[in-house]
Amino acid sequence: AVVSTQSGHYGRGDTMLDFSGMDQNQQLSLIDNQDTYLQERERNIKTIYSKIEELGSMMGRLSQMIANQGETISLLDTNVTDIQTNVDAAHSELLKYFQSISSNRWLMFKVFGILIVFFIIFVVFMA
Repeated sequence: AVVSTQSGHYGRGDTMLDFSGMDQNQQLSLIDNQDTYLQERERNIKTIYSKIEELGSMMGRLSQMIANQGETISLLDTNVTDIQTNVDAAHSELLKYFQSISSNRWLMFKVFGILIVFFIIFVVFMA
């Protein structure tokens, strides 16, 4: 078979087979091979198309997941800011309590000293 390409005659560069020097069995064999090739090619195109659709679906799910993660990150940022504020407030309250305990320490020593004095007086005079 002789293959020739026609560029202006059939339209867009169609390929033409010349079967003039072949018998009928060879011609049928070539046509069957060509049909098999075209069917395989159609099957491959359908497979590619289905894979592209699947990829598009996956991309849609991925974009949804990214949007959800963006919301989660925003919530985490807000929570971290709130936690920082609460930790700072707790730190200042602990400092106030520490200062209060430090100033009350002398008071506790005075009260304890007075109790010891009264206990000694009670033991010495009552015994």
